[in-house]
Amino acid sequence: MEDLAALANAMAALLGNHTRFVGDTIDWESVDDLPNKLAAYQPRVIFHTASLQSPWDFLGAVRETRWKQLVWSAGNAIILPLQTILAKRVATVIQQLDPSPLLVNACFPDWVNPILSHLGLPISCGSGNVAMFAGFVKARYPEPEHRVQVVGHLYHYFKIMGTTHSNLEGPRVWVDGEEIHDVEVALADCFAKLRSVNSRGKIINELVGTSSAQVLAGLLGQAPVRTHAPGPKGLPGGYPVLIRNGQVELDLPSDCSEEDAVALNRQGAYDMGAAVIDEHGFTEFSVTAQETMSAYAPSLARGFHIDDLEQVCIELSQLRAKLEE
Repeated sequence: MEDLAALANAMAALLGNHTRFVGDTIDWESVDDLPNKLAAYQPRVIFHTASLQSPWDFLGAVRETRWKQLVWSAGNAIILPLQTILAKRVATVIQQLDPSPLLVNACFPDWVNPILSHLGLPISCGSGNVAMFAGFVKARYPEPEHRVQVVGHLYHYFKIMGTTHSNLEGPRVWVDGEEIHDVEVALADCFAKLRSVNSRGKIINELVGTSSAQVLAGLLGQAPVRTHAPGPKGLPGGYPVLIRNGQVELDLPSDCSEEDAVALNRQGAYDMGAAVIDEHGFTEFSVTAQETMSAYAPSLARGFHIDDLEQVCIELSQLRAKLEE
C-alpha cells in the first residue's frame, strides 16, 4: 500500500495537482478497525472495491478449477453474496458517521446496490460496467457535441461480447437523443473492441479506472458531470447519470421512462443468474443457476435471504475451498 501511495503521489506531482495519497489497510476480522479508521480519516467519499471473491479468478489466464467451472456454468450471480458482504459492512458504518460520506460501490453494483438500498443503507452509485460500453460508443462519436446515453445491465454487454444474441432486449443506446435500433448490428464494432480489450485481462481496468475517476471527481467537484454509472441510488443495472452537488441523478433520454429502464435492467439481472432483491429481502437465482447449483449445494440453490448473508458466505467459501482442492 505504501508503494502504491508513493507511485500515485509521483503521478500527481508530474501532473501538477495537489492530490496526495496515504497507504493504509483494514483488518476485516476486527469489529472496531473499519469504524475507527473511517472516523479518523473523515472521508467525503468512499470508493469501495473489496469483496470476498475476485472476479479475476475466472477471467484471463487463470488456473482451471471446479469452482471456476461452476461459476461459469451457473452464472456469476452465484457469487453475489461474496460481493455483497463487505459493501454491506462499509455502508453500515457509514450510516453511523456524521457527516455521512458518500459511497461508490464497485463490487457487482448492478446487483449489490439494490441490496444496500433495500436495507436502507446509503449508496450513491457504482462504477464501471455500463460505462465501459458507453466509452467505446462515445469513441465512435468522439466530437464533444455528440451525446451518448446507454441503458443496460452488465449481462447485456457480456452476452453480446461472447456471441450473437439477436433476441436480447438490451442494451438500449441513444446518440443525440435518437435511439439506435438493432444495436448488436449497428454497433458491432463497439462490441468487438470491448470484447477484444476485455480478453486481454486486467487491462480493461484502465477504462474502469477512468470512468471511476470521472464519477468521483463529479461527486467531489463543483462542476456538473454527465457520465454513466451502474446502481445509481440503488437501482439495478446501468444508466446515464448527471452528477452535481454530491448527488447522482438519472439522465435518461426523453423517450425512455425510469420504469422502462429499470424493467430492462431487472430482466438483465435475472438473465445473468439472479433476480434483483425483492420486497421480502430474497434474491432468487435463475432457473439455470438453480439447476447447476443443486448438484453442488442444494441448500444454496434457490438463492439467499439478506438476513442469512453471513452464513451463506461461509457456506460458499467452504464450497469454493472444496472445489479448488
